[in-house]
Amino acid sequence: MKHLITRSIQILTLLVALAVPAFSEESKRGLYEGDLAGGGKAVFFVQGNHAISAYLFDVAGQQASYGGGAIKHGGAFSLKLQPDGTVTGTLGTDSITGSFGGQNFTATRVSPFEHSGVTGRFSGAATGANGSVLQLKVVLDADGNMFLIARDGKDVLGGFGTLTVQPVTGDSETTDGGDDEDQDGNKDPNSTKYAGTFTVTLMDGTTITGTVGANHGTFWATFTFNGVEYKFHGLHESSANHLANISTRGFVNTGQGQLIGGFIITCGPKMVLVRASGPSLAASGVSPVLADPKLQLLQGQTVLKENDDWQTNANASDIIATTLAPTDSKESALLLRLEPGAYTAVVTGADGGTGIALIEVYEIDRD
Repeated sequence: MKHLITRSIQILTLLVALAVPAFSEESKRGLYEGDLAGGGKAVFFVQGNHAISAYLFDVAGQQASYGGGAIKHGGAFSLKLQPDGTVTGTLGTDSITGSFGGQNFTATRVSPFEHSGVTGRFSGAATGANGSVLQLKVVLDADGNMFLIARDGKDVLGGFGTLTVQPVTGDSETTDGGDDEDQDGNKDPNSTKYAGTFTVTLMDGTTITGTVGANHGTFWATFTFNGVEYKFHGLHESSANHLANISTRGFVNTGQGQLIGGFIITCGPKMVLVRASGPSLAASGVSPVLADPKLQLLQGQTVLKENDDWQTNANASDIIATTLAPTDSKESALLLRLEPGAYTAVVTGADGGTGIALIEVYEIDRD
């Protein structure tokens, strides 16, 4: 029976690999931030290794610009910006190097979007009390930085600053312009879960302050600009992730007796945690356990990442932050963002040992 199960897993993995085009890879998706020489900011969002959005805040030139386009094979891109200008650069593993307006910059990937829906990219209309409308794009990172682009007719305004929010709990919970229950007595999905304030300095030196509220997938703000009060309600531009888990337990032997698990990423990219457990299984009465599991993640025949002892990972602190870190230091884990495609996780004994191991894949809801 053991050999039949192993053979079935191998066949399933092969079918999965054949069913999906072999262009998947570790994703470079994320938010990248850097400084311009004149005191401004260069902010980028990589959607999926092939698409990029740029937000440039040029303090020296007193102009905010934005644009988007494709990333060529090898990582190079050239984007025409609104209202004018061009930004060129190259996307690496964790950074973007480029040039804008004669200023070179390096933008590094920052912490993933998190904080229960307060951070992310939001877009929508800000309606003024006098009937005027500003089209806004707001980027909020996990460190409390706020980047704002506003389109006022043909003019592009923008700036950056800080956002401070606190959870709204209990009876103090408010809503975005209404009661916290609908007419059927159900909880209003726009109930404010977080509330706070922001301060943004535009490129012409104007400072805007306002109040904000947020819930998962939505962000709203009230502020005054040019003497007019505006109300903004924006929707999250990135697709929501849903926590999921698959697992397989089996006996790890030498040679072709490794434990194999296949999985598919769809509608990605997605952040996943892959972990291989062995020693910790003994607490559940499992015997004999694999004393020192080694984990490899493959796409086709290519090894994307591997790990032996999870605490040796460069992003071990991020693994801890998922609350899903292995409980034994000899166990293995990988936390990474993956493009759509088919993947195979392989567990072997790091020291050539044998025993029972568990392989698990979690989808992490981080952005």
